[in-house]
Amino acid sequence: MLFHFFTSLVDQYSFFNVFKYLTFRTGLSVMTSLVVVFIIGAPLIKIFSEKMITGPIRQDGPIDHIVKKSGTPTMGGIIIIIGIISSTLLWADLRNIYVWTLIFVSLSLSGLGLIDDVLKIKYKNSRGLKSKYKFTGQLIIGSLALYILIKHSNHDFLY
Repeated sequence: MLFHFFTSLVDQYSFFNVFKYLTFRTGLSVMTSLVVVFIIGAPLIKIFSEKMITGPIRQDGPIDHIVKKSGTPTMGGIIIIIGIISSTLLWADLRNIYVWTLIFVSLSLSGLGLIDDVLKIKYKNSRGLKSKYKFTGQLIIGSLALYILIKHSNHDFLY
C-alpha cells in the first residue's frame, strides 16, 4: 500500500525515489513489524493469560522446563504472523506474485499451527495435530505454492 503511494509521488518529489529500493523497504518493514508486535504483543499475551489459553506441557522433559513453561500462554504465533503480514502489506510491491505466494504460505502454515494449538488446548494434551496430518498439510501448502509460482510467475522454467 505505502509502496505504491510513495512511488507514485516520485515524479513530483524525487526524494521518494528511495522507496523503490528493496533494502530500504526491508528496513522499514522490519521496523514496522517490530512496532506492531510491541503494540499488540502485551495486550494479546494478557488476554491469553486471563482466559487461561495455555498449552499443556509434556511431562517427559526436564523438570526445570516443566516448571518454567507452566502457565505460559500458547498461540504466540498469532502475534508474529500479524507483524509479518501487516509489514508485508504496507511495504511490499503487491503486484508481485512472489509477495502473494509468501502471504499465502505464511497464512496457511500459521493456520495449520493454529489448528494444532486449538487441539492441544481442547483435549488438554501436548499431542495436538497428528504428525501425518501436519506433514500432509505442509505438503499440500508447498505443492500449491509451487503450482502458483510455476503457473503465474514470469520466470522461464526449464522442463
